[in-house]
Amino acid sequence: MSQTDLFNLIQQVQDQYGTLFAHVITINFAMIVAIYYFLHRTRFVFRIAAFGVYLIGMLTLVGLMLQQANFKKLVLQEMQATASTGQAAMVANFLQLQESWLFQSARLFQNLSLWILIVVIGYMLFFWKNPTTADRSVA
Repeated sequence: MSQTDLFNLIQQVQDQYGTLFAHVITINFAMIVAIYYFLHRTRFVFRIAAFGVYLIGMLTLVGLMLQQANFKKLVLQEMQATASTGQAAMVANFLQLQESWLFQSARLFQNLSLWILIVVIGYMLFFWKNPTTADRSVA
């Protein structure tokens, strides 16, 4: 494969990753709305079922993101393999950028954010009390 093809593959992976992350954010906002309006009032068994369905969706998206991340890793390995055969300055700079603290931090935050979202939804679903509902129960 040419270097241009490899760059195009990386760009496609990044586009797909962005789309999947947008779906993750959408699912989480939908869960927040559902928790706020009606799930906090339901029985515990129903909350567990809702969280189970939520987890299935989230873990499916996380799995798809993991596939894309592994595909990108393979493409980067292919780029590094072509380093010995002589590469353009752009490829060398791109590979250096991939190892920079900025890209490493971005990878860390992308991974952590997925798990933090799951934990926050779990907390909201099982432990959060709606202040307007709590006030009504006291009166």
